[in-house]
Amino acid sequence: MQPSTPIPTSSRWFPRKFTLRAYIEQLPLSFVLWSAVAALEGGQVLMNDAGRGYVLPLRHYVVWAGLDWFPWAILAPLVLALALRYPLTRSNWPQRFLYPHAIACAVCVCVQAVLRGTGGYFYAAQYERAATWSSLVGEALGLSPLGVLAYCIIVTFAAFLHLQDEIRQREVNQAQLEARLASAELETLRMQIQPHFLFNTLQAAITLVQEDPRAAEDVLLRLSQLLRIALDQMGKNEISLSRELEFLDLYVGIQKQRFGDRLAVEIHADPAALDQPVPPLLLQPLVENAIRHGIGMHKGSDLIEVFARVANHGIEIEVWNGNSAIEESTDQLMLRGVGIRNTKARLEQLYGREATLLLRSLGSRGVVALVFIPLSSATRQTLSAAVETPS
Repeated sequence: MQPSTPIPTSSRWFPRKFTLRAYIEQLPLSFVLWSAVAALEGGQVLMNDAGRGYVLPLRHYVVWAGLDWFPWAILAPLVLALALRYPLTRSNWPQRFLYPHAIACAVCVCVQAVLRGTGGYFYAAQYERAATWSSLVGEALGLSPLGVLAYCIIVTFAAFLHLQDEIRQREVNQAQLEARLASAELETLRMQIQPHFLFNTLQAAITLVQEDPRAAEDVLLRLSQLLRIALDQMGKNEISLSRELEFLDLYVGIQKQRFGDRLAVEIHADPAALDQPVPPLLLQPLVENAIRHGIGMHKGSDLIEVFARVANHGIEIEVWNGNSAIEESTDQLMLRGVGIRNTKARLEQLYGREATLLLRSLGSRGVVALVFIPLSSATRQTLSAAVETPS
């Protein structure tokens, strides 16, 4: 079984990678903690003996309590390192409980018994009645339940450290996602309102000034409104689909002035979908991509259809184009296309992996872009209540 990739931590006392230096640095703290445990046990035995009127010299209580628990002072840093490398989590604790922790716990109990028996043998031979080594080891094995408890406490402490690091890592990831989202929005805006688009639009307006002044005025008016809406939406993560369609209408109007009657765009949106939140500037890159790879590269006319509906606990949006063709997979297109890649990244950042963006070929000619955005739980309940309420 391969250990899970450890989450790095900033703590110098509990590093995730075991080293001899870290072990030596942890030993003093370990001895202090286990000395406290030994003192509690020695004091309890002393009080029990005092209650019976039979008190031994103080050093006997200190030595035997130390022999019981100081082996754990040596073992504890090793157990902690193992528990940090193989932490118990909600998903893997049955496997990790059996391997390696059950085996390691048994080994620790045996090592503690051997060390306690060995130290007790020499101490008893020097200051008390001599006892056999095997009998002392047997007495130490009688402490195995406490040893198992000690091992469990160390493993639980390591699991707590691992959980703390996971929470910290999630906070870091969340901050990075938010930063990436802001960057993606700015990059998307830069890509959408890029210089050559402005240049082409202004060039078309200049050409139309003499041929069709009203058309030129319409292009400039739409362009100013498009820029105003784009700037207003920079700081927003979501807008209503109806607002997004308004932005798309301005963009399509400008493109129609360029391609004339060759380009037709139809919107088919269910009323229930119009108020649902979507990322701003979601449809424009998809329609721009359809125009660029459709009528922008082929002669003749082209029809682009946009469908939007609420289904499968989410918003389903489709952008159909009958004059395009793709020969690559969606993943390959994501690596090459800035607009599509940014749109997919924004969907994942806002809604997680439940949101999808796929490109599918419609045969020898035609491409459809499929977008799915999951609804929030509150929105699902509202829609369900509206459906159940009789008219």
